[in-house]
Amino acid sequence: MALIEIRKLAVTRGKQQVIKDLSLDVKEGTITAIVGANGSGKSTLIGAIAGDHRLDAGSISIRGKDLTEISLAEQSRLRSVVTQNQFFWLAFTVRQVIEMGQSIENLSRVESVISQLKMGEIVNQSVLTLSGGQLQRLAIARALVCDTPIYLFDEPLASQDKKSKADLIALFCRMRDEGKTIVIVMHTEVSDLYWCDQIIEDLS
Repeated sequence: MALIEIRKLAVTRGKQQVIKDLSLDVKEGTITAIVGANGSGKSTLIGAIAGDHRLDAGSISIRGKDLTEISLAEQSRLRSVVTQNQFFWLAFTVRQVIEMGQSIENLSRVESVISQLKMGEIVNQSVLTLSGGQLQRLAIARALVCDTPIYLFDEPLASQDKKSKADLIALFCRMRDEGKTIVIVMHTEVSDLYWCDQIIEDLS
């Protein structure tokens, strides 16, 4: 049985149905990339799996249980979500934002995550001074400290330089090797996704 099962899914955003009759399986311990043109429904699919969008039709199941039957608390233990854009209005430090609202167990993983993401030089820096790529790594750090079995990333490499992209790809591959399941929206050539196990190109 697949970890995530999507059957005959249809989702409308605004007045447009952006996902139509989509069925796919995501196996545990794999990386699935979602690619396609702007407006093709990539981010909508991530949001649907995260439980953030109402479904017009079809179903999404995690570990054989329909998403509508999984409480929000349970969903938060199953998956972490990283969206494209991060905005802050108050001058918290990077460390403060990573630790904000985390459980004691999650806090015990903060130092390891900071090290994995090579964020040691900016942990005491105000989030208001961060670049787009640094803000994206901050969002990834908050997700990683939660140590969930499923990670949903919406274009996490979009604002990264070449070395940061390589570092993040290596991290995602290590996570997969540790049994994590990753669904990732990408805006790149399919030929560049050799490190992914499954590539979804058509959501219609």
